Amino acid sequence: MSRAITEQEFKDWLTLPVTLAVKEILEAKRETLRQQWESGAFTDYDNVAMGLVNVGNIGTCRGYAFVQELDYEGYLTEIEDDKPIGAGPSGSGGTS
Repeated sequence: MSRAITEQEFKDWLTLPVTLAVKEILEAKRETLRQQWESGAFTDYDNVAMGLVNVGNIGTCRGYAFVQELDYEGYLTEIEDDKPIGAGPSGSGGTS
């Protein structure tokens, strides 16, 4: 990446129909995972398997949330020190 995008470019991106559509899809996917969790779909008699499935789904939801909730300040934080977009500290899920 040669330069950071400007705040106006970021705001413009947020209003693009494709951005809005992707955010809508991600919200639907998050809601589906929530409903599955609530109904016990990720409960297993094998605690290790259940833990792995739940950790994976938490990571998936955090990934969806990262895109949905990214603001300009977050974008700037992500591009500091030439680290790749989405890279966080070791063990980080990207958002809290």
